[in-house]
Amino acid sequence: MPPLPGFCGATYQAISPNIDAELAMNIFCERSESAGAKTPIALIMAPGKRLFATLPEAGVSSLYSVNGRTFAAGSQLYEIAANGTKTVRGSLGGTQPLRPCQIFANETQILCLNNGNLYVLTLATNAFAAVNMAQLQGGANSVAQIGFADGYFFAWFLNTHTFQMSALEDGTTWSGLDVATVSLFPDNFVSMICDHREAWFFSGKKSSGYYNAGAGFPPYIPIQGAFAEFGAGAMAATVQADNTICWIGQDERGIGVAYRLNGYSEQRISTHAVEFAWQAYEKTFPGTIAGARAFSYQEDGHTFWEIYFPAANATWVYDFSTQLWHQRGAWNAVSGTYDADHAQSHTFNFGKHLVGDWASGNIYEQSTAIYTDNDGILRWVRRSPTLNKDNKWIYFSELEIDIQPGQGPIPALTSDGLPLAADGSNARGPQLMLRWSNDGTKTWSSTYFLDCGQAGEYDFRARKIQLGRARKRVWELSGSDPIPWRIANAYVEASESMEAAS
Repeated sequence: MPPLPGFCGATYQAISPNIDAELAMNIFCERSESAGAKTPIALIMAPGKRLFATLPEAGVSSLYSVNGRTFAAGSQLYEIAANGTKTVRGSLGGTQPLRPCQIFANETQILCLNNGNLYVLTLATNAFAAVNMAQLQGGANSVAQIGFADGYFFAWFLNTHTFQMSALEDGTTWSGLDVATVSLFPDNFVSMICDHREAWFFSGKKSSGYYNAGAGFPPYIPIQGAFAEFGAGAMAATVQADNTICWIGQDERGIGVAYRLNGYSEQRISTHAVEFAWQAYEKTFPGTIAGARAFSYQEDGHTFWEIYFPAANATWVYDFSTQLWHQRGAWNAVSGTYDADHAQSHTFNFGKHLVGDWASGNIYEQSTAIYTDNDGILRWVRRSPTLNKDNKWIYFSELEIDIQPGQGPIPALTSDGLPLAADGSNARGPQLMLRWSNDGTKTWSSTYFLDCGQAGEYDFRARKIQLGRARKRVWELSGSDPIPWRIANAYVEASESMEAAS
């Protein structure tokens, strides 16, 4: 049987289920690095989550680790221990963040931002103090974002294109001499990030990089040649990833294209499908892109840029290793739909990937070795590209899903959800759910359950025969059993005549 075109192959792209047929939810591609591999690309289940700590917050927008210590910012600054216990280190104004908090560190301090004000924790003594905001040009409640480079903290002020730098290695002291207004463009900043000892400032139309010239007030000045005719559309979606900067673009021509910095030029990394989805969000809920939040992380050799759109209740992820997109989401069993993935911030410490929830004060351990979503169902879906040939009838005699079989847990899953019977009569293997659409995903067939073999049944085959006919067909596979799902490919036996298919 020939492989199903595009199911695991190079045409794999993620599309919103309300826009087109093709979809990858909670599953992503992995290219084989072995010349003799069975398949060049396999599908891998996205990471699951388990509860690590809980804070008395409405969301965890900032996590940060330094020298083996982990901190979380909200209405208060918390230190999180390796066993998940928390210690309050100080009050960050005592109010819930209106914008995502931020935390950065120098050699001796961490600087925290919440609701426009700054706070400093001295790492050696745990002494905590609010920064005197009268030192900053914008005054109280004025700081939009912060950063750190070459021993200096940076802060830019809301509704301006002005930034200020702290004293060297001291987040409590901010001199009025270390204030600069970017005169290379007239527009207010949208986003800022420090990377490779440089500070990048994005307006909604232009951007410019600054470097440490070692003289003057402030010591950072524009980089020759690092002015660009592109801007950013989202304050909190600009991240460091894959040894560069990534952001959601905006300029005079429009909004909603994902870029990475290549030298001092932008390189588009989104696809038309992704851009169509994001810009559809913007048309339905104006400001959706501006409210996006993002983080990056690396696991199993994949570097991911995860972008959460609160207004659209959706999460998109770019994989730098394959240069492909997929979506992630939390399965809502009541509505039968996906909410956004419950991660909006990230840090790595204690040998764990820790992510902060946008809906609660939960901090989760996230890992591809966890097969549930905070003890709930981790449900993945993969829809194929549309299979057709000149709009003629195609008769489908067999579909086989090339999975890694025999991965059922011990004790076995049960068909009735009750404990395993003494004689094993209610045991079952993990199940794939298969259905298809013959009208562009407007309507669907019944769902068929394909057994994937209990633990140790390594020769099991997941297949279905007598699949009817269609002029165009989209296949959908999904799974929710808690196992390490890996799919090498899908194969379909089809013919243009009923006799050949029988």
